Amino acid sequence: MKKSILILFAALLWCMAGQVCLAQSAEDYNLQRATEYMENLEFDRAVEYLNLHLQENPKSFYGYFLRTVINSRNEKYSFALSDINNAIKYFKKNQDLKEHTLYWWRATIYNDTEMYDKAIEDYTKAYKLALKIKDSETIKSILSDRAQLYYTLEDYEKSDADYQQMLKNDESDVLPMMGLARNMIKREKYKEAIEIINRCEKLDNTYTEVYRFRMQAYDKLGETKLAIKDAFKYIRYAENPEEDQYKDILKKDLNYAIILVKQLCIEEKNNLNHRMLLTSLYEWNEEYPKAIAEYNKIEKEYGADANIYYYRSWAYLQIDEYSRALIDINKYIEATGTESYIALALRSVCYQGLGQYDKAIEDINKQIEQLPSYASFYRARGWQYEMLGDFQSALSDYSTAITLEEENYEYYYMRSRLYFMQGKTELSHADANVVLSRDTVVNDVTRRHYALYFLGRNEEAIAWVDSLLNTEPSEGAYYEKACLLSLIGDAEGAIAALKTSFGMGRRAIAHTENDGDLKNIRNHPDFIALIAEYKEKLAVETIPYNEKEEDTEAIITEVPMRKMYSGVYEVDCSINKLPLKFIFDTGASSVTISSVEAQFMLKNGYLKSEDIKGKEYYSVANGDIHEGTIIRLKEIKIGDAVLRNVEASVVHSQQAPLLLGQTVLERFGTITIDNINSKLVIMQ
Repeated sequence: MKKSILILFAALLWCMAGQVCLAQSAEDYNLQRATEYMENLEFDRAVEYLNLHLQENPKSFYGYFLRTVINSRNEKYSFALSDINNAIKYFKKNQDLKEHTLYWWRATIYNDTEMYDKAIEDYTKAYKLALKIKDSETIKSILSDRAQLYYTLEDYEKSDADYQQMLKNDESDVLPMMGLARNMIKREKYKEAIEIINRCEKLDNTYTEVYRFRMQAYDKLGETKLAIKDAFKYIRYAENPEEDQYKDILKKDLNYAIILVKQLCIEEKNNLNHRMLLTSLYEWNEEYPKAIAEYNKIEKEYGADANIYYYRSWAYLQIDEYSRALIDINKYIEATGTESYIALALRSVCYQGLGQYDKAIEDINKQIEQLPSYASFYRARGWQYEMLGDFQSALSDYSTAITLEEENYEYYYMRSRLYFMQGKTELSHADANVVLSRDTVVNDVTRRHYALYFLGRNEEAIAWVDSLLNTEPSEGAYYEKACLLSLIGDAEGAIAALKTSFGMGRRAIAHTENDGDLKNIRNHPDFIALIAEYKEKLAVETIPYNEKEEDTEAIITEVPMRKMYSGVYEVDCSINKLPLKFIFDTGASSVTISSVEAQFMLKNGYLKSEDIKGKEYYSVANGDIHEGTIIRLKEIKIGDAVLRNVEASVVHSQQAPLLLGQTVLERFGTITIDNINSKLVIMQ
């Protein structure tokens, strides 16, 4: 039994114990005082009087039982077990408290101390005793606890048997039905589980577990949209929905999840929880400007709130808006009246981003005062000292971090790197070898490639970062390769990797400009051009924070379609403000445009020379591969639906139509074809 359940169970027993002890407590002052203190939740005082009572009455069943309750609550299980054994030993059949309660209680102690075999024995004995007195609610609870323990032990057949027995007693009981469904999910019988859960929903459509387990089953079946719908029902009905239960599911189709939340915001306009969930979805989708705009509207509608300041500050940091982040985190600190180490950590990052390293150090000093044994604080302060050129203080902090958390290779990497910069080769190599001995798994926090570089093993370093790319081809992995190649001196390779990183969604422009690992390419013309390009791109994507740009209501666009002789549909659109028509073809994978249209756009200012990116190979619906020139379309507009900065391939054929494939259509949101009315419906 979980501790939280045990406490609830204890609360019921304290109340019951107080009632059954009334007769004796009137004659026993110490027992009476103990029960009074228990009712007031003053357990230490209650134990004092129980000790006195048991000194005078060493065979008191009540005294041992009540002390069991308190010791269990305080997780003093050895004392609790001793007391419950004495309570069972001195129990008499004519006692007001029923005997099954004692074995049930001891079973929970065995369970919490992982003595599972004994717990099963006592649950079974408690169940048999409860059957004799025909206490249906108690029988149900004991069976539920034993079924849960069988589930923990992965004995699903016995767990099922207990749930089935509960259903024999009450066929409308949704708890055992959900238990059976959960066991089926563990056995990977997802469809069977959903059938049971559907019956549960008909019996009680507000029961939280219905949606929690069904979304898991749908997710396992690959029914992402159905899983997301159930995730929102779980969030709606759960008193305290746990983010880790639904976050990964929502992240599988964030655009769809965002649309559904917007719809909920329309249906329940005054529900702040939906609005806050929308900000989380934007953040998980790395749409931080939209999250910020939503925080602004929430603040305007609901008033100032410390949490808004904190969350918005964090969102600003993700797009390098250090000044705005600093304003918000200062508001948070002022509103809460305290400088918590969490808030100070956020503010120190703001100061670091602004180059105010002295102020960052001041805040980290305050963090260390609150948690002097927290290694990462020393690592953070060491970095600030390093930026100020105080290498001695930086080395001291890195060494302290190592002392506090010796197993963390990150700190050895930091110290090895600094020794390397100072030309202290032997010391750098010693720390680098520690990194190699501990950093042996390819993941997104690996530092092994840098350690290999410090040791002069460049080919191995490149091979390691390439293995990272094969395992996790993310923007972060490509950035790591860019840094490594820059250090090695491969400028072209570094810039190519950096370009890929930005293309995959990297937004940290300021950090990239100032990263010491990229110093060897910082003055390279291609690096300068790349930074300028993505600054412009992000400026286009960024929503002005103080303007009402993003509406919480879903945008629905209906556009007429014309069916062509070939069976495809033609739809009006505009590309960079130029009115055109495109072919809606679900079989195409990307965006293509004919060379005639591209040349016209270039000659008439709809397309600029810097929008021409290079060459790409693309596939068409029949599977053929063609070569095309890649261009950037700054705006594609269909009705009221708009996309910005879309890559397209120029087909070197005058007859090729403008084609919008799945990669771009999916970015619009939910696309529906209304064949009856010949309309394309876009929901954003």
